[in-house]
Amino acid sequence: MSTEKDILAEIDGIKPNKVLADGEEFEARSKSSSKTTYKLKRTWDHYYCTCPAWRMQSKKPVSARSCKHLREVLGDAYEDARLKQAETLLPDEQKSQPSKEKPKSTSKAAAKPKSKTSSTATKTTRGSKRKREAEEEEDEKVEESIDKEEEPPATVAEPEPPAIQAANEPEAEAATGGGPEDVLAEINGIKPLKYLADGEETEAKSHTSSSLYKIKRTWDHFYCTCPAWRNQARAPTNARTCKHLKTVLGEAYENARIARADPNGAGAAAAAGPSSPSKGRKKAKVDSKDEKKTFDVLLANKWDIESGPDPTGWWASEKLDGVRAVFDGEQFYSRTGNKFFAPKEFLDLFPKDVTLDGELYSGRQNFQDTVSIVRTSNSPKWSLISFHIFDIPSHGTKPFEERLKLLEELFQDKEKTGQVKVVEHTAVTSRDHVLEMLKDVETKGGEGLMLRKPGSTYEHGRSSTLLKIKSFYDAEAKVLGYEPGKGKNKGVMGALKCVMASGKKFNVGTGFSDKQRRDPPKIGSIITYRFQELTRDNVPRRFPSYVGEAIDKDEPTDAEVPDHRKGDAKTGDDV
Repeated sequence: MSTEKDILAEIDGIKPNKVLADGEEFEARSKSSSKTTYKLKRTWDHYYCTCPAWRMQSKKPVSARSCKHLREVLGDAYEDARLKQAETLLPDEQKSQPSKEKPKSTSKAAAKPKSKTSSTATKTTRGSKRKREAEEEEDEKVEESIDKEEEPPATVAEPEPPAIQAANEPEAEAATGGGPEDVLAEINGIKPLKYLADGEETEAKSHTSSSLYKIKRTWDHFYCTCPAWRNQARAPTNARTCKHLKTVLGEAYENARIARADPNGAGAAAAAGPSSPSKGRKKAKVDSKDEKKTFDVLLANKWDIESGPDPTGWWASEKLDGVRAVFDGEQFYSRTGNKFFAPKEFLDLFPKDVTLDGELYSGRQNFQDTVSIVRTSNSPKWSLISFHIFDIPSHGTKPFEERLKLLEELFQDKEKTGQVKVVEHTAVTSRDHVLEMLKDVETKGGEGLMLRKPGSTYEHGRSSTLLKIKSFYDAEAKVLGYEPGKGKNKGVMGALKCVMASGKKFNVGTGFSDKQRRDPPKIGSIITYRFQELTRDNVPRRFPSYVGEAIDKDEPTDAEVPDHRKGDAKTGDDV
């Protein structure tokens, strides 16, 4: 617990009847039901109760709520003083006349329960039992929702796997120590209370329970395994914070770091932090009203190398191993509406009156690096990213050849910057021509080819006018656990235990860097893996390889593999 003064220990000279430390709980029994108990808990600057009266004050900040159970435990005088103090700390727009719930001193409050008791005396015991059970069930649900949503940081202890990697964690560069190149060593003259080198970890104790959370420095940001950090999914990874980071690094340092990383963006609400929870929650509430954009883009069907339709006359291009992105005239988004945090100078390269479909790309076999960079705000590594444009949906009714020509005219000068490129398309002369191009691309480390039907319009959704070709298949799986490493991998993760959409279980043991083996994807995350064949039991064989975390997927998806790409081995779920 912090050594700072406890703001709830004494208020205006009044102490609580029962002192609760931060995170301490106490039970209060309902007066209307001998079997119902409510949980009272101290969480940082406020108390909460699981009773309906406390929950129904949802329009008030949590620090300015009370109920008769809190008054009974803490005392009327103390609660009056606490609510008054909480009110004075609120911003003007949130201030209101305090609602002091004193059933004892209010004649109306005394009258209502009496009449209610008489009116319900004739109800059956069965109905009363159902009501109590429903109330108790509701209390359990509310406790969970309070812990996850209404407390400034999370208070729920969650089981952690033996090795955890925060979703979207970038690949770390070599640690720079505290030298002049270390962007986090000092910000605006403010140094962290505890310096962490790139890749270094520490632990922070939960303020509300016995849980320990892992804090880690990864290149230009810190992450914490607490729910509060993870719940800031709409903010860039380098603009997320939590009360554990503020405790370890210092509040002044964290405010400076967040302000530099994302001065006007989604991370601004997090910068307010625990020191002003009402303001932080207000900003988060405003952000939550924003409707998430989604983009119904053109999606490809698979072209089978041996049995697919004749591609003669189609247009072939390299299938880029990057991040699919749509530019809507202002910002870059994934097709499912996740924002990519491109810097202004990058955004200024693109016209504001068109919609563009393409790939954010940093080179072959750099998928994971690309994911890391595009989810980071104000990152100098955005200079390594280029946008490879393959279509212009805002002119989608025109034939493909006209759309491609329009793109070339729009960006003929911008391509010189190296960060904008119109994807090159080659006219296919035969099936063998496609196979030759595929072999050339895969030899160079590319992922495969895309085929476009000549004269086709831009369709929204999956279409036979766009086909993808790969010797390997990609699919998504959910991480269930870890196999310990052996030999050179002893002491780290050896393989990921995964489950397919079909329910089949298998292991992914190749394709990992040493760093990824030390910090593998967390349990429950969705990964992309690559393989050549399936067994007849439809399980990947021949060493399925890890590609990266699937940042836009929340469920696994199996690949469609023709029968002739299935082997004879029957290995069940233990492949």
